[in-house]
Amino acid sequence: MMTKVAAVALALVGPGLLGATVAASVAGAQPRPKAPTRAVPATLSQARTPADSDAVMVQRLAIEERAAAARLGALRGQYLRRAAWADLGDRCSPGALRVFPRDTSAAGRDSVQRVAEAMEQIVVTRGVGSSLAGPDARRLLRLIVGWEAGVERPMWDVATGEKPRRTIATGLMGEVPDPNGPGCLPSAGALDTVTFVVPGFTSMEFPNAPKPRVKAYYGPDGYLRARDEFFAEVGSKNPEADLLYVVVAPMVLWKDYAVVGVRRPQERGGVQVGDSNRGGASYLFRKTGQEWRLLSIVRSWGG
Repeated sequence: MMTKVAAVALALVGPGLLGATVAASVAGAQPRPKAPTRAVPATLSQARTPADSDAVMVQRLAIEERAAAARLGALRGQYLRRAAWADLGDRCSPGALRVFPRDTSAAGRDSVQRVAEAMEQIVVTRGVGSSLAGPDARRLLRLIVGWEAGVERPMWDVATGEKPRRTIATGLMGEVPDPNGPGCLPSAGALDTVTFVVPGFTSMEFPNAPKPRVKAYYGPDGYLRARDEFFAEVGSKNPEADLLYVVVAPMVLWKDYAVVGVRRPQERGGVQVGDSNRGGASYLFRKTGQEWRLLSIVRSWGG
């Protein structure tokens, strides 16, 4: 009795081929020997295992990472070769400013900006989601806080063999020349407590400064707690009082580089004052040994 599978197979063979086969059998013809099956190497016949796929992916990612690191290093070298220094003098220790005197045209300035933004993009793309729990991130946070509070300033990143230089004061900090004499006067901001909101951290090491010169609010709800405390202590008594604080976010680390965003909002009654508030910046840092050095002020805005 023919099975369903055999019937289907015969139907697919077709009447012509089936009739020839039956006739040959009746005539006593011997069936043609089957063609020898070509041996297939085991390595080709076996399906790829998940471990094989993972190994290929890891290798590919390693190649991409090396290429990104090489490009970042090449862009840094190009950026430093095009740069020079503006001598701001020694009075009140203003620090040095990296400038690009050979790129004074609009096209030249745009070209330099594209180099800085390309470096920033590599660090952010490769390092997004990186952990901020390690000592490098904490050292960088301490440096940023000290710089914004007028307590300390980072050094500029320089080419090998070049003497490091100290940056200028940021924001409204730093000493200013005394118009009535040869001395220096502290900035108005340097006399106040500087408030920080640091969403990506739960604690920090404060720079060496007289307390309560620097205070901070941590975590995603740091904004709310800073506003609530200000309203309870100051805003409820003086509705015209302004809340000034510095937001340190985002912070992205990758290899020996880091991108840090800083904003300086100004609020009154929970509403931001002005469109540009007190300004902000995006900084690109490079680590030398255990020290973070400023490579580029990628962009800045506001006062």
